[in-house]
This record gives sequence, structure tokens and C-alpha cells, in this order.
Amino acid sequence: MKIGLDFHGVINAKPELFSILSHLLVENGHEVHVITGAELSEELKEQLEQFNIKYTHLFSVSSYHKSAGTKVWYDEKNTPWMDEDTWNNTKAWYCMQNKIDLHIDDSDTYSKFFKTPYMRFFK
Repeated sequence: MKIGLDFHGVINAKPELFSILSHLLVENGHEVHVITGAELSEELKEQLEQFNIKYTHLFSVSSYHKSAGTKVWYDEKNTPWMDEDTWNNTKAWYCMQNKIDLHIDDSDTYSKFFKTPYMRFFK
């Protein structure tokens, strides 16, 4: 089984729950894909380690698009932004490309782009 987990609003909202879930999945031979809008950084990896999240794959929407040459800009909080449809479609594209069986996210915004089963997580 391949599970996608959003970081902001899912993993960081209930780290104890997703720590247990991620360990059970990986230790039983499944894949856990952490899928985030945040850039790949040591800080992100440290947060995942602090939350004791076990994962097999780590994907960043913003890092992917920066490397692909997509126009990305930053606000005063250093939050990456890009064309809204490009941003909103990327998690769905990643899940389809990687044959994710279920993606868990906290936003309904992305769900309309998904063909992969999508579960909305409420905090």
C-alpha cells in the first residue's frame, strides 16, 4: 500500500497519531509519502524526525517546481507561491505518477484535482 500524507495541517496537527500510523505502515512493508508545499530543507527533515514520522518518500511541491523552472515567488514570511492551478494540481499529479493508494490532506481545494482516493483530515 502507498499512502500520501500532507505535512502542514495533517502531520503537524496530530503528530502522535501520524507517528504511530507511519511506523506501522513502513514496518509492514508499505510506502509513506510525505507530500508538502514547503521546500525540502534540513528544518523540514528535523521536524519530521522530532514528530517521529517514518517515511519512505519526501516530496515538495515548491522544490519540484523550482527545479522544473516554474515561476515561484515568496511573500514576507518566505512562503513560496506560484500559479494557483499549478500549485493545486501538483499533489494530485504526484499521487497519480507514484500510484498512491490514498492521500490524506486537510484542504478540500486539492480534492477536485485528484483521481487518487483522497481523504480530508479535520483537526
